[in-house]
Amino acid sequence: MSANMPEVIAEHNLSLAWGKAFLTVMDRSDRLLAPLTISINGFDNGRPAEDMRIRQALDNTLGHLGKYSSAVSALTIFPYKHWDREARPDCHDLSDWYLTQFLPRLKARDRLNMKGTYFERMIAFQGAKHRDGRDELVVKNQLQHIIEIWNRDRKNGTRPRQSALQVACFDPAKDHTGSTRSGFPCLQQVSFAYGDHSELAVNAYYPTQYIFDRAYGNYLGLCHLGHFMACEMGLQIARLNCFIAHPELGSVNKGALTELVAVVRDCLSIKSSEPNKKTI
Repeated sequence: MSANMPEVIAEHNLSLAWGKAFLTVMDRSDRLLAPLTISINGFDNGRPAEDMRIRQALDNTLGHLGKYSSAVSALTIFPYKHWDREARPDCHDLSDWYLTQFLPRLKARDRLNMKGTYFERMIAFQGAKHRDGRDELVVKNQLQHIIEIWNRDRKNGTRPRQSALQVACFDPAKDHTGSTRSGFPCLQQVSFAYGDHSELAVNAYYPTQYIFDRAYGNYLGLCHLGHFMACEMGLQIARLNCFIAHPELGSVNKGALTELVAVVRDCLSIKSSEPNKKTI
């Protein structure tokens, strides 16, 4: 099989899926044109299954190298701890808190947040709309819109078209700058898909993704976002699908990841050696 073939990683555990992606990218060149698709299921009450040994080893390595933890990366996609701690407010109230109270603190704390966060783009995307012969600036809460059309159609005994459940993160007017490197936004788009059994899937597209630096937190944040949207829509999150057109290891020397590689390989080997459990 050609090394340039696309790779698909499907797992019931977020940590194991990330671990396989991490080892895959460690073993190949960043210049290889081979996209990667990650598919994760195995949710328990809306939360993805994790192997805490892998997550802790990753976070320890990230911290040692002066990088953000997986929890911090996840926070840029969805403020899960606040939502869960505050009795899971609806989209309107959560958005209001985020934009008026939390986001200003994030921007003041770190200049990297000055261009915004993914969640801000989802709930306050700015674009032009043509009305009465002129263009005017419109701020759109994309998540609220999806929830509203979902509930509207559900009352009528129908469901909205799948292509309507899309959320944009990349804004050409702001993000086409011509700079050689930009840390935000790497996530271009998120969409939601529903099935026949009250299940919701989250689909995300990354033109490029740093597998070591950000990917674990990205997957975790997308799962948290899916849990929130599923609750708002009366569904259950069933799967995360993430397509990475060009996966890269990140801004790190491979030699600094020796211990992390050993932990990931050990966890994956233990999991693969476990006997299959019979389901009843």
